[in-house]
Amino acid sequence: MGIGRTMAIPTLAVTDLAEARRFYGQLLGFEEIETPGEEEAALFRVGNGSPLLVYERPSVSGSTATACAFTVENVEETVARLRKQGVRFEEYDMPEMGLKTVDGVATMDGFKSAWFKDPWGNILAIEDAMVDQLRRGSTTGAYEGAHP
Repeated sequence: MGIGRTMAIPTLAVTDLAEARRFYGQLLGFEEIETPGEEEAALFRVGNGSPLLVYERPSVSGSTATACAFTVENVEETVARLRKQGVRFEEYDMPEMGLKTVDGVATMDGFKSAWFKDPWGNILAIEDAMVDQLRRGSTTGAYEGAHP
């Protein structure tokens, strides 16, 4: 099997695995699944089976780019629900990219996105650009109400 037929696993560095389990498992609602042989990592099932691996290390990378995006049907509703749980959404104004958020949500080419950070500064996004493709089965995963 070539690499083009494998599953990609987003991987995020954290400095406190117990806190990561709380943030990703309890706050965002991802299901933790067994991580064979990994004592310093946690594997989560997101939506309808997409994996997300978080692992503990002494320091994090400090990237300024989106590390992982989650497809949702309704960005505004998801933002409102996560805000009630204490998640703070980023505000961006980047005219050179055609990106400006209003109350945490950007609309670009008819699609919506919003960004927030985990406790270690990993930038996470929720977006609705892939909803139609996932419903049609155009990707390897099936869409069944995936949400953060």
